[in-house]
Amino acid sequence: MGQPISEAKKAIFLQRAEARLNFARNLPAEAPNREAKIREAEKALQTALASKTGPVKAGGGRKPGKARKKRAR
Repeated sequence: MGQPISEAKKAIFLQRAEARLNFARNLPAEAPNREAKIREAEKALQTALASKTGPVKAGGGRKPGKARKKRAR
């Protein structure tokens, strides 16, 4: 689906998803949106677990210091 991410970034996503799930589970039982928040947090945790890891490309596209050429008219 998407580009692979680094192991460190995957670990951060997992920590955030677990914190989100713990927060949702600690909401009062009578909170109207508690179940929805728990479902969303569980889905985020599954997404974080399923994310692909692999070698991360260095750089994002153009090399630093290279400006785009002006369009000829």
